[in-house]
Amino acid sequence: MNAPAETKVLIDTGGLVVTDDGRRVNIFDRCTGALAILAVVLGILTLVVGGFGLVALITAVPSTSLGAIFVAVGVALAAVLYRVVLKIRRRRSQPLHSCRSVAVIDRKLGLFSYGGGAIVPLDQVQFARRMQIGSSSPKLVALTPGGVKVLKRGNPFDGGLGNVDEVLSTVVRGG
Repeated sequence: MNAPAETKVLIDTGGLVVTDDGRRVNIFDRCTGALAILAVVLGILTLVVGGFGLVALITAVPSTSLGAIFVAVGVALAAVLYRVVLKIRRRRSQPLHSCRSVAVIDRKLGLFSYGGGAIVPLDQVQFARRMQIGSSSPKLVALTPGGVKVLKRGNPFDGGLGNVDEVLSTVVRGG
């Protein structure tokens, strides 16, 4: 009797994880992209508002009371930022079975399937990066006969895509 193969992580970019259990390659999205963008925006706002408030408080220009208000708002923004960062860390440390699976490659059956889409033979699937409108980061797509399926939108604040497209292409080729 064969023991089940141990699942190993092929690549982990922070927001995207690719695992392999021998038979199946599973692509998980940890759904941290929007939170990462929110953390960056909150961090900038915290520095600007809190910094302005601190300078206004120390120099009394335009007034110390206005400076104190801005410092208080900066501290409140920092508290919200702290909560967002904790949520990102929690999502990155949660077990993968609780994350959203965006696609599965079944080696034994020679099939590729993705959430809300068709099941496609592996020899008809290619993985690639495509540029996103309004972003400098590429997105990971699966090219199938039925069209292009976006698997993950890249985000530089969330770890990006790394070389996930190359890893998945190697898996499909049987490497």
